[in-house]
Amino acid sequence: MWWWAYTHDGPGFTMFGPAHMGVIVSLLLACVLIVLARNWFQGSIRKQNLFRFGCVAIFIAGEVLLQIWYIDASAWDPSFALPLHLSSIAWIAAIFMLLTRNQTWFEITFFVGAGSAFLTIVTPDVGNYGFPHFRFFHFFITHALVIVVVVYMMAVENMQLRFRSVFRVWLYLNGYAACMFIFNLWVDGNYMYLMEKPPGPSPFDWFGPWPYYIFALQVVALFVFIGMYGFYWWFFRKFPSSVNKRSP
Repeated sequence: MWWWAYTHDGPGFTMFGPAHMGVIVSLLLACVLIVLARNWFQGSIRKQNLFRFGCVAIFIAGEVLLQIWYIDASAWDPSFALPLHLSSIAWIAAIFMLLTRNQTWFEITFFVGAGSAFLTIVTPDVGNYGFPHFRFFHFFITHALVIVVVVYMMAVENMQLRFRSVFRVWLYLNGYAACMFIFNLWVDGNYMYLMEKPPGPSPFDWFGPWPYYIFALQVVALFVFIGMYGFYWWFFRKFPSSVNKRSP
C-alpha cells in the first residue's frame, strides 16, 4: 500500500502542481460557499451542530490516523510526532472554538490557526508525499479545515474580534514558543521550527539563518496579525447581515 507507506516510493509532491492547485481552489470555493450559505445554516440549529461536530470529528480522526501511521511504520518519536507544532495547535484551538464558541479560542484560531494554515497550504512542508498518499490528504485537509471553520464562525456563528486581540494572541504565541523552545531542548525536537528551518522552501528562508529568523518572525507575525484584522474589518462590513454589528 504505497499510499500508506511511511517510506514513500509513489508519486511525489509538486508545489503548485495540479494536485496542489486543486487544494487551493477547493479551499477558496469552500469558503465562498459557506459565506453564501450562511442564511441556510443560521436557519437551523441542527445544521449548525452537524457542521461543528462533524468538523471536530474530522480533526480528531485525522490526528488518530496520523499517530497510527507513525506507529505502524515504527517511526513514532516524541521529537516530532506529538501534536505540538503550530499547525497542531491550530486544529486543537479550532476544536475548542467549535465546541465552546468561546471568544478567546476564536481569536487564537483566527490569528494563529488561519494565518499559519494559509501560509502552510501555499508553501507546504509535506515532504515527497504526493496525491493520493495518506499524508497528502491528512496535511491539506487538516490545514484547510482550520480556515474553513474560521470563516464559518465569522459568517454563521457571528464571532467577532476587537483590535486588542491582535496583541493578546501575539503574546500567547510568544509564550507558547518559549515553552516549546525548552521542550525542544529536552526531546531534541524542532517543534515550531525553533531549532532550525524546515527542510523545504518556506517563508522562513526570507528571514536569514538561525536564530535570526526567530526574532524576525516575531515582528512579522505581529504585522501579519494586524493585516488579518484588516481583512476581518473588511469582511465585517462587506457582509453586515451575517453579524450583529458592534464597534470593533
